[in-house]
Amino acid sequence: MRLTRERLLLLALLAALVAVWWGVWREVSRATTITFLDVGQGDSILVQAASGKTMLVDGGGSQGQEASGYDIGREVVLPALLARGVRRIDALVVTHPHDDHVGGLAAVADQVPVGMVLDPELESTSEAYARFREEVEKRKIRAYRATEGQRLNLGDGVYVEMLNPPDPRLVGTKSEINDNSVVMRLAEGRVSVLLAADIDRAGAERMARLGEALHSTVLKVPHHGSAQAAVPGFVEAVRPELAVISVGARNQFGHPSDEMLGELERVGAKVMRTDRDGAVTLRLRPPRWWAWGYGGKRRFEGSVEPVSARQRR
Repeated sequence: MRLTRERLLLLALLAALVAVWWGVWREVSRATTITFLDVGQGDSILVQAASGKTMLVDGGGSQGQEASGYDIGREVVLPALLARGVRRIDALVVTHPHDDHVGGLAAVADQVPVGMVLDPELESTSEAYARFREEVEKRKIRAYRATEGQRLNLGDGVYVEMLNPPDPRLVGTKSEINDNSVVMRLAEGRVSVLLAADIDRAGAERMARLGEALHSTVLKVPHHGSAQAAVPGFVEAVRPELAVISVGARNQFGHPSDEMLGELERVGAKVMRTDRDGAVTLRLRPPRWWAWGYGGKRRFEGSVEPVSARQRR
């Protein structure tokens, strides 16, 4: 009888130990993950907050996709979402209606429940964008006009603030759709990520005027590293530790440009590119962050100092 009591006590102690370590493991493993999907010469970014909420920004694509019959949403984006355990998208953000950003969104909206859509609602002749909007209406998904000043709460201290486009929209620029694309800054504690969509010179100059408020740990480089977006004041204001460029291999535009790479080098940013690193995964557990490419071949990490510590330098 005494042996039975000892065994029961041992089992109870083991159960308590397992419960404690399970709780510790869950707390340690909770982290926000941002994946810059490899969609060639386009953008598609998946945010999986530690709270379990998800946000998808753009869906890749290419000009002429509709005629070719190839659907990057069906072939690339959807499999990537499923592989990462995504069964629902709480917020789907369209940065602007160009084919390389909206090409895969109709397939996503058709297959994955979407809580809400944020869209700058810019005029467009894109067939892929029209097909996506039809899918949104058919499924009665709540859609809102994206404008600076809006804020999304992804739970557990993860917030997303819209910094662009302004209302009224920018007019008279050489690239109005790009310059009015949705720019967002995701922040969790002291770690922040600026998703700069496809802003060109006018948009980047406008952003640069935000000054210190634009400073971010990680920058999704605007417009695939275009020379038009290589505004010195913009990159200097962001001062990223890591820059991620979503770009296609051997693309006809010469992206990323020497001008943009030079600006990033000037501020000491580490650079990762989807054409060389594949899908780039960024993991946030403030004040620390980690980033790695497909297969983990290249890895970077860092820790964000308190503002007071940076100011003492």
